[in-house]
Amino acid sequence: MKLVSANFVFQNRQGIVYGYITGGGLKQILLYQEGKPKPYVLHERPNILLGRLLTFRLDRYFSGINEDFSDIPLDLTGASEFQLRVWDALRKISFGKTCTYAELAVRAGFPPRYARAVGFALGRNPIPIIIPCHRVLPATGGLGSFSAGVEWKRRLLQIEGVTV
Repeated sequence: MKLVSANFVFQNRQGIVYGYITGGGLKQILLYQEGKPKPYVLHERPNILLGRLLTFRLDRYFSGINEDFSDIPLDLTGASEFQLRVWDALRKISFGKTCTYAELAVRAGFPPRYARAVGFALGRNPIPIIIPCHRVLPATGGLGSFSAGVEWKRRLLQIEGVTV
């Protein structure tokens, strides 16, 4: 899912984070990659308090503080039941911890053979960091892939003290 317009922007030394907030909660996040198109920034925000809370929490997170995003309201309309189960299990993976795709499948209540389907659900994750798909690594080792690029995944894991 491509973020075309944003109404939330957070910038620090790690990079730029664009977000889209609806009346129902945080709908989407884009971790900006240099050279890629930037979303159009809207000057309206239906939930200014959520924007302020996200700014505070992201600032702490990018400073290496174990930040809990579990109380951030999310607008996941349009997601399948499978995606919701996978993303819910993923939100329970703690700061600085990782798991494999098969382990996440089991945490979501599916057999390990669903690892590939779990990877597909993670590829559709509209809210990285808050739904921390960067914490899922391939069983074969290495970083695997990441919707915002492997360099972002490496940065996020380094912030959390994980070396791969």
